[in-house]
Amino acid sequence: MKIIKIVLSLLLLIAVSLAGLYGYFLYTPKPAQPALSATLQQGQIQVGERQRDFAFYMPAKLPAKAPLLFVLHGSLQTIDDIRRYSAYEFERLADQHGFIVVYPQGFERNWNDCRRTANYPARAQNIDDIGLIAALIQRFANEHDADTRRAFLTGYSNGGHLGLRIALEQPQLLAGVAAFAANLPSDDNLDCQPVAGSVPLLLMNGTRDPINPYNGGVVTLFGMGNRGEVRSAYESASYFARRAGYAQDAVRSSVAWQNPDDPAQRATLDQWQSAERAEVALYSLIGGGHLLPQAGFRAPRLLGPTPSGFDGPQAIWDFFARQRPAPAQP
Repeated sequence: MKIIKIVLSLLLLIAVSLAGLYGYFLYTPKPAQPALSATLQQGQIQVGERQRDFAFYMPAKLPAKAPLLFVLHGSLQTIDDIRRYSAYEFERLADQHGFIVVYPQGFERNWNDCRRTANYPARAQNIDDIGLIAALIQRFANEHDADTRRAFLTGYSNGGHLGLRIALEQPQLLAGVAAFAANLPSDDNLDCQPVAGSVPLLLMNGTRDPINPYNGGVVTLFGMGNRGEVRSAYESASYFARRAGYAQDAVRSSVAWQNPDDPAQRATLDQWQSAERAEVALYSLIGGGHLLPQAGFRAPRLLGPTPSGFDGPQAIWDFFARQRPAPAQP
């Protein structure tokens, strides 16, 4: 009987310890949903032989020729996950600024990006994710009068990597790309075929990202699932700046945000900007983790610290909003 009590006590201690670890490292409260003018809608679209799922948010008062914003989830995530991780901020911004938000769902919760080493299903089966984005742009232009010249894409982690792939292989498809928690693969891990041309591009990365190393190196999911090496955040931004035709010293650096109560918490901005060239920008979140910074949602501590004082969704939309659309085709 004494042995049974000891075993039960040990099992209880283990259970309590695991619950404590889960609560500290993985649990995160669900963000409050903002008051919105409309509700999320669901849709499907045929791309080749596959039926693909997506969700979209259209404000009640939408102007004619409204912009499109694609928001892509990270690896192993869903549409619901990226909405929570961004605290529904893109939908609130859509109400405020008059654009359509589209949330595509990745194939088996992944995207077919440029990383040669990655072996998840979307890569292994060479899923046509660029074709999905192109088809959705046309669908929303035909059915909802969206402006194809102002189609933007932002993505988290693996979703950001798909944005980088589009920027390299089909830069004319989008009017701007913003990738957060994602760096460009190194030369030996880059499995894309870059073409001529450039697109306005924003990177947003935390210096304490435990998955996508800010200073470059191997991308792993906490030591598992090696997805090869990536460049540093600054090298990634510089690469796209060179593609856009900027000189090496054309960058301007500034502090974009600083916590008044803790000056060590800040976001810096490296920016390449010219009227003749596509803008390139890098927000470095000093002390930030593998996440999108904002006040409405604290990411699991396992992903690193959340700089809640910096509004990542607002910075992304501000970047897109100042991009001038290409002239309409005759």
